[in-house]
Amino acid sequence: MITIPAIDLRGGKVVRLKQGDPEQETVYGDDPVAVARDFHSAGVGLIHVVDLDAALGSGDNRSVIAEICSSVDVQVQTGGGLRTMDAVDRVLEVGASRAVLGTAAIEDPVFLDGVVQAHGDRIVVALDVRERTVMTHGWTQEAGGIDLILAGLAAQGVPRFMLTQIEADGMLGGPDLDLYRHVTVFTNSPIIASGGVGTSDHLHLLAQTGVEAVIVGKAIYEGSIDLSEVAEL
Repeated sequence: MITIPAIDLRGGKVVRLKQGDPEQETVYGDDPVAVARDFHSAGVGLIHVVDLDAALGSGDNRSVIAEICSSVDVQVQTGGGLRTMDAVDRVLEVGASRAVLGTAAIEDPVFLDGVVQAHGDRIVVALDVRERTVMTHGWTQEAGGIDLILAGLAAQGVPRFMLTQIEADGMLGGPDLDLYRHVTVFTNSPIIASGGVGTSDHLHLLAQTGVEAVIVGKAIYEGSIDLSEVAEL
């Protein structure tokens, strides 16, 4: 299992939100490229970058993402506001190795078919889960049970999924291990876990569930996880 550090961008700064709430924001730095370089120095092979402004419809940080991609010799996967083929094409053209799709992938099968056919393994679909129900539109609308949604998206050829446990996100209290054990048995598709990791012990427990990778953000910035020690388990 690999550990993927996260850089969440808002207004050009590195921030973290608690349970995805824009009103509960902590700023961790004003130089995202320097943060990416630190992650590179720690030995990671992939960085997860989220454009919160694009996701919230309040602008974008595309130029910052392009600068990150050009400044570090590390793969970058990025998401946030990728609702059209043009938006996906642009982030991949500026150097991102993967595009992470959210609500649009679930609600627009024609769009999803198009990006999967065009970009294949460079596409990740992010599923935000509350009590085994997939939530969309910023965690405000129910899309259906996790098993049903996963099966449908896999049938459309989605190559990889990222699952965020909403209640755990940004809380550092530990990931929902039962959720990840369930989905890794239910589907053969690679799963990236996200939400709740606060210690290296949490990472070791997640590694036993069969997930391919885990996104870690707040625990790195708060200093409870030394990225150089857990880049790969």
